[in-house]
Amino acid sequence: LTMLKIFLAITLATIASAELSCEDCTAIGTTISNEASSQAGIKGQVDFLLAGGICIDAPAELECESNLPSFWTIIAGWLFSPEYGWYAPMFMCQDVCAARKTFTNTPSCDDCVTRIYGSTSYMADEQIQIQLIADLLRDGVCEEFSPDDVETCATALELVIPAALNMFAAADIQWAVDFCSVNMGCM
Repeated sequence: LTMLKIFLAITLATIASAELSCEDCTAIGTTISNEASSQAGIKGQVDFLLAGGICIDAPAELECESNLPSFWTIIAGWLFSPEYGWYAPMFMCQDVCAARKTFTNTPSCDDCVTRIYGSTSYMADEQIQIQLIADLLRDGVCEEFSPDDVETCATALELVIPAALNMFAAADIQWAVDFCSVNMGCM
């Protein structure tokens, strides 16, 4: 997770907005983290992944369609944690907050969408996916999900993480536009 965090912070610096303040970015990161790790958010992710065919290539013994909801709940709780997950302000906003930008206006929708979609697009990076799988294994996700069959769980992570992150990264940008306008009240 440490390498993922460093990579994410560095790459987000390249998409920094001239108008987004630290407070605005923190509000965006906190809100999307809370939404993505909520029961409704996780259910939406599972529905999106299943509809996108995430289980098509999974071996039958993984029972992907029946196991994905509980498996993804554990992964999403870790992946989208407001404290240390993908959109956590301490990583998503590191560049903006380091620059000490303190505009008080409501963030523009363009700034909000650029920040969120820019971060999400990095989910397709193969090195990030490999590191994420290693971090999940190191942090005991498989011991939590399947203490009696950690090896099968590890295989499932190797199938699900790249497929899911690639699907999220390739998703139409409209979800970010909707999130920013509805949840952030951007202008």
